Amino acid sequence: MARTARQILAALSRSTNVHVRSTAELAAHVDSAAAAIDKKRQENGQEAVRRKTDLRPVALAEHGRAINLTPWQVLHAVARGYVLAGQGMGRGLAEHWLSLKFCEALDSNRAGAMDLTAKGRSSESWYKGMQARELAVGFGLAVAEHVVQQRYPDHIVSVVDTNTVLRAGWPLSVSQRNKVSRPRPDYLIEAWKPGEPSKVIFVACRGNHQKPSKRTGRTRSTTIRQLVKGAELTEGMQIGPWNTTPCLMLSTELMGQGGVVVNVLQSPGEALLPLRTPGAPGNADEEIRDRSGIPYPNAIRIPARDGRRARTVDGFQVGEDDLAWFGQLLARTAAAGLTAFSGGGKYAARYLTARQGREHYAVPAFAATSSIDDADIEVGDTKFVGTDHVFRMGAARIEAFSGVESGLYELIKDGRIEEYRRAVYDLRSKRQKNHENGKWKAPISFQGDGTVMALSVLPIRRRRLL
Repeated sequence: MARTARQILAALSRSTNVHVRSTAELAAHVDSAAAAIDKKRQENGQEAVRRKTDLRPVALAEHGRAINLTPWQVLHAVARGYVLAGQGMGRGLAEHWLSLKFCEALDSNRAGAMDLTAKGRSSESWYKGMQARELAVGFGLAVAEHVVQQRYPDHIVSVVDTNTVLRAGWPLSVSQRNKVSRPRPDYLIEAWKPGEPSKVIFVACRGNHQKPSKRTGRTRSTTIRQLVKGAELTEGMQIGPWNTTPCLMLSTELMGQGGVVVNVLQSPGEALLPLRTPGAPGNADEEIRDRSGIPYPNAIRIPARDGRRARTVDGFQVGEDDLAWFGQLLARTAAAGLTAFSGGGKYAARYLTARQGREHYAVPAFAATSSIDDADIEVGDTKFVGTDHVFRMGAARIEAFSGVESGLYELIKDGRIEEYRRAVYDLRSKRQKNHENGKWKAPISFQGDGTVMALSVLPIRRRRLL
């Protein structure tokens, strides 16, 4: 029986458990699969692939093997993950509201775990491919942010698309003629706190529809291969000295045993960005320019180890002399994401460099795809400013809203990133308390960076056309 729009919205608001698998056994399976791949490459006369080798399980303090999320929080993560992904003319729908097509795909099962609905289990291959690719970003980022927040509980967590960041300094392909992409992580997570150096974590997320074996319950080979691939992608970028940046590799089984299962492994380390002083040279409020980066090939410097001499290999490396610039770049790109998420494309342009796609926000969008920051909602005593989009769910008209707390948005609009960061951090404890105590009748999701995303049912209007 088809669900009504209100039943679907109720399901999006319902907290459920998302199973997380991270064990030493899983790490051993990934190591074994990677060794088999290298052996086959050696037999074919090819070099072994560079990847992270010290893979370990991730500890989850709260529930051990699950985290509690609503489906709407997952879709919020999808929307934030893709908001700067392409900067195309159709950005309002193609990127900003990309997550809305999955409103009917997720619900809780009888065991109280998040799972795909009957509609979400469509057999269409194009839909399954899109779902595995995009929902994997939502689940992967939601779990990765949870892990990082647990690791740095007194920090704010920002997520930035890696491609958007790298365009400011590096060519993403091997050459203009050879369009082969260089391996790099999918996202960068910055854990930041005013007055302290930021921490950076690499994230690679993949997803699949493979089911675990009914007989043994063991993880399918697709998941193992995706984690091996994640180890390759995260090895392709380095911040500061080689192999010091922590990484999270995630593979989401959308049809896992008992519901959605997120498999995650980590490669340990610590990457710190220089402390910035608000108002002083090098702060994030200053406009920055593109950099040419290190000429290719031979960009990553690997020190002598395991009897091998020091060498340089192809990849993306932020040298120690560029760390301060890279910190500015991350903060400004994150601010561009916040303004784009709120519909303020013209303000997002001021934070992007030319090679990052600034010009895409300086031209009009096509009809029905624009996103303008002229909407607002009130949640308790807090006003949020942003953009909205109205769409149909059966006979019901649904309004989707995304935005930022009004005071914070004014700071970002005015180019005051450092002040925004201090303000959002100061509001952190108050905001968390208010949001935890709220009882929401409709899907709503809050993030520590001040963003909100919400759905509501609109009355059907009948108009007479003259």
